[in-house]
This record gives sequence, C-alpha cells and structure tokens, in this order.
Amino acid sequence: MRVLVYSNPPDFFSPWQKTGTQASSGSGVIIDGHRVLTNAHVVSDAVGIEVKRAGSGEQFEAEASYIGHDCDLALLTVADEHFFEGAKPLALGDLPGVNEDVQTYGFPVGGETLSVTSGVISRIEVGTYTHSKEHLLIAQIDAPINPGNSGGPVVRDGAVVGISMQMLEAAESVGYMVPAPVVRHFLDDVADAKYDGFPHLGARLQPVESPALRESIGLNPRQSGGLVTRVDFGSPAFGQLARGDVIVSIGGYPVAGDLTVAMPGNGRVSLDAVISAQQVGAKLEMSVLRGGNLRDVEVQLADTAPLVPGRRLGEEPEYLVFGGAVFQPLTGEYFDLYDQVPPKLAAYSESGGVVTAERRQVVILSTVLPSPVGRGYLDWESVVVRNVNGVALRDLAHLADLVDNTTDKYLRLETEDGFVMILSVEAARQAGPRILEKYGIAFDRSENLRKPPH
Repeated sequence: MRVLVYSNPPDFFSPWQKTGTQASSGSGVIIDGHRVLTNAHVVSDAVGIEVKRAGSGEQFEAEASYIGHDCDLALLTVADEHFFEGAKPLALGDLPGVNEDVQTYGFPVGGETLSVTSGVISRIEVGTYTHSKEHLLIAQIDAPINPGNSGGPVVRDGAVVGISMQMLEAAESVGYMVPAPVVRHFLDDVADAKYDGFPHLGARLQPVESPALRESIGLNPRQSGGLVTRVDFGSPAFGQLARGDVIVSIGGYPVAGDLTVAMPGNGRVSLDAVISAQQVGAKLEMSVLRGGNLRDVEVQLADTAPLVPGRRLGEEPEYLVFGGAVFQPLTGEYFDLYDQVPPKLAAYSESGGVVTAERRQVVILSTVLPSPVGRGYLDWESVVVRNVNGVALRDLAHLADLVDNTTDKYLRLETEDGFVMILSVEAARQAGPRILEKYGIAFDRSENLRKPPH
C-alpha cells in the first residue's frame, strides 16, 4: 500500500520552530491485527498520514500508534474498518539465507501503481541504520530501493521477510531492508502496548587479532574475544565490566578476535547482534577473562542513551537561548545539517564519545543571534562548550541551572578548543525578552527545561 505523509520537522538551525509542512510518500504492508507496518522515517514528524491500498482510488486517514526510530519501523492504525475489507494480512516469515530470492513491493517515485522487483539477499550483517545511526542487524539485497519504496514489504513464499529501508547511493541496485528478526523484535516489544526500544551494553570493544596483543592480555592460543576499552557511566555494563576485561563469550556464543559470533540463521555477524536480539530488561550472560581468570558475568540490558544519540530523545529538540547564544545537545540529526561535518565535531560523529558521571551530553553553542549582548561572537557556530564559570558541563539541563542561578557578574563559557565567551549576566537577562521577541521565539528554552509553576 501507499503511505502519504504530511510532515513538519524541526529546524535545527532554529530549534524553537519548524521547517514548514512538506509532503512525501512511502509504502507499507497490512499485517495481523488490522495494523500497517512501515518505516519510522516515512512517518517521522508527521502532522497527517493517509494510506491507500494498491488498486484503490480511496484514501484513508491513519495514525502512528508506535514508532521505533532506532530500528526505523512504525505501526499505523486506521480507524475506518472499510480500509481492511477484503485485505489479507501478510505473516512475518524467517530471514532467508544469502543468495536466496526475494521480491520487493512498493510505490517508488515515477509512477502511481504498485511496483514489484526481484532480487536476492546478498549480505547479512550488523550495519548502520541511516535514520537513527543505530547499529542493528541489516540485510542487503540487490534490488533497488528508491524514494517511495521505503516501508514496503520484502517477501518470500508469501511472507514478509523484511521491510525496505534505505539504499546505497554510491552503488547501483544495492538496497537494504530491516530484516525479519528486527521486525519481530519490534512487534514483540509493542505487544505490551509500550515501546522500550533496543538495548545497549554500554561498553566499547577492540578486536584482539594481533598475536602480541593476545599474549599481553593473557589469552592462550585457543582463546579469543573482545577487549573492553571503555565502559559508559550508568550503562548496563557499568560496575559489571571493566577496562581491560576480555569478553570470551556472550549469550552462549564464543566471540572471535574480530568481534564476531556465529549465530544460527544469521551466519557470522558482529556480537552487537546478540545484544540487540534481546529485549530491554533481559539478562545477558557473558564469560569474561579478567586478570588471567575466567568469570561469569550477568548484565541486565537497558536502552541507555549514548553521549551523542543518533536522534533527539524527545519529540522536540532541546535548546536554551541566553544572551542570544543558542545551545543544544549534539545529536546525529545535527550532523545531517552539514554536507561535511565540521572538523571540531567530526570526532563525536565517528565515536560518539564516552558517557561519564560528569558528562551525559555534548552541549554545543550552535549559533549566536545578532544583538549587542553577543557582539564579538557572531561568527561562533557549532562549537562544543565544556566549562561554564569553571564548572564542567554535564548536560543542557545543567547549563540551564547554572544560567538561572548564577550570582556572578559574568557568564564565562569555555569551548573544547580553549576559546572563551564572556557574557554580562545582567545585560543578557535584560536583553532576553527583546531578543526573543525580535526573533519570534516564544520561550527561551525547550519545554523539558521549563520549571513547573509553584
């Protein structure tokens, strides 16, 4: 079926406002329970959704009931039961093996009727989902996934084995689908009427393929695993794993030196697939080598946010305006503003950084709105703020608290590269209402940072 969407996404250059309504379309498939399955990016920031079955001239209003941005999946409901009359829902099947035939169904641009293409599964691995920057199981198919195809079913033997998701722009006829195991995880998750997301371990691992490295960390010739190089504060691994540990097995699967495991049905894939296959709250067992001794470790998985998430955590962007300076937490969506990521942010775009007790978000000064208060800083853009009045910045809420409660004459902001911004606190507070009015800003901060009235 075709999914027609009117969306009004936020403007990350001016996070207090929207970019304006725009129309787009994607595809979807009817599954059991009078539900429509499609991509999250098809209906993201939607203000109106309509669906139209293949061969029908009638459109029906739909509503997104669950959106999993991390796995790029969404479930739609249609209140008008006439939409489902005579429709046979497709069942969810198992992921085919590499080189097995599949068919893709959808409504790509260039026509109004249903398009069907054939291809084969050419690769199964853990890859990056463009919409969320998450690393989840992904399947590559040698059939084109063009704009409009997104959200359509990939079918084998009459069952849905994946959902068309994205294409590789640098190659011809290389598309990617959300594979059946990820779709099943999403559907099982929302069965309790609540979407929890995909879990994270919160530890970064290094391959141990170097013989010298293997010997230095105490691995014998028949042992292998992944070397823990960092553990994020507050993550499931925090307090359970430590820097220098070697994860020898995870979820019962031996870990190879290249950080892969052999999973039935998926072949050899990154060990991240073992973690993401679990539901949030599940307990995952690992065998860990520490100080030359093997020990069993059990970790309760959770959906913990990385230092730089792929998408904003709430429905609307977080922001704070003070003295014309606009502050935001860094997310993958902010990177999308640029054709080339600014060099000062590139390290965060690649590694995500480490969550610590002292730092939960990367706070950036995204721009300075012209006003007398900000004179001398109007060319500042996309800089990382590390300290405010000598205090290491934890997150945007921490910055708002410092701004609201400071009794100092000046607000001194130090950037990651050592530059300093000095703002007169009194002048910034007095100019605040004029700056907001001049630039059409209703509030000096996003809703999540506003204090409830007493």
